[in-house]
Amino acid sequence: MKKSVAANQYPQIIWRNGKKHLWNTIHRKAFKNRPEERVRLRIIEYLLDGGWSKHRISTEEALKSQKKKTPLRTDLICYTQQFDPFLLVECKAEQITINEKTAAQIARYNQNIGAPFLLMTNGVHDYWYKIEDEKKVMSLDTIPSPLPTFKSSPVKPLAYWKERGFAGDNTSAALRKWLEKALNGSLKESDKSTRFLSFKTSPSDLDLNNYYTIHSYTDHRLALSFTATPFGGSRLVGIFNKDGLNAGVLEVNLDLLFDERKLNASIYTSGGIKNMDVRNHIEWNREPLDFNQLADQLDSLLAKMLE
Repeated sequence: MKKSVAANQYPQIIWRNGKKHLWNTIHRKAFKNRPEERVRLRIIEYLLDGGWSKHRISTEEALKSQKKKTPLRTDLICYTQQFDPFLLVECKAEQITINEKTAAQIARYNQNIGAPFLLMTNGVHDYWYKIEDEKKVMSLDTIPSPLPTFKSSPVKPLAYWKERGFAGDNTSAALRKWLEKALNGSLKESDKSTRFLSFKTSPSDLDLNNYYTIHSYTDHRLALSFTATPFGGSRLVGIFNKDGLNAGVLEVNLDLLFDERKLNASIYTSGGIKNMDVRNHIEWNREPLDFNQLADQLDSLLAKMLE
């Protein structure tokens, strides 16, 4: 088991009727935002980011010799330059544990594919295997060459984060500079765990479903995320969770904040909504703070409002 190569990789999104849909760069079409599809697209991002040609990546291949009315389909296959199968990937949702059932599934699929390498992943942990003599299966501690290995990637431009739904299109020059640094610090280089959180409801019209960095404190946790709106806006969202319950939600309108409007943030609790100028509660300036420091200040603000 290894930390997933999908860590700090995020799928591209596209807006459809005010909703975020996943954009598949291989098929060049939009898909519903489903857990397994997110993991598959994160693996594709890893491959493309490492230089693997998209023309040698295949998804949704139907398996031959299936008696079922609906044919089984592979999640992802990587091919060599000679277009021989090289790697078969089985993707599970992030909350699903990889187990023997998953191993039996990918082994059964590979009877049709014949790839020498296998990867089982849920986007959190990876399990790599090599097939020798068509039957012997060996667990691998390293990523097989010539697949890309972990390396220090350059700072991602703001355009990258916009394509992935973390920043809106209608940002001022000052906000663009701040967001680029803040997003690279919080999502690309952060040592915090990152999870996709889903919510059935939202206290505002903002879609809260997104990737969050999880900050743990003595008796509670704070989930933080940057997110775009359908209209090109940019928001910073904090969710205060204690005893398994989401007790409060902080929504900072970054566009209003950088436009120096006084009411630029809202806190939603069971007691109602409080609108405020967040600059009165944190040490705010236009140069990005250390992201962990910013998280601590936002956490203190929410804790105070929830007393």
